[in-house]
Amino acid sequence: MSAYQQEWKVLMQKHEDFKDWKIRASGGDLLVRVPPDTDMDVLRMQFADTIAPIAPLIKSPKTTLKFFVGQSEETDFVFTLN
Repeated sequence: MSAYQQEWKVLMQKHEDFKDWKIRASGGDLLVRVPPDTDMDVLRMQFADTIAPIAPLIKSPKTTLKFFVGQSEETDFVFTLN
């Protein structure tokens, strides 16, 4: 796991806005499971804004990171952070 990926994982797990989300690393990506009552269409459109408060806290050199987001083991969408 890269330091960049690890920082995202740890900071998201600690952030109040994501307290009901399950976040884990998989390879070089993050798997994000959100509560079943989440409106996935809205989250897909607003995902960048949703995770934006974490970005300034990351100290590691930036690399490409994919977030596989869904309500179950199935991924509803993939967000790539470059």
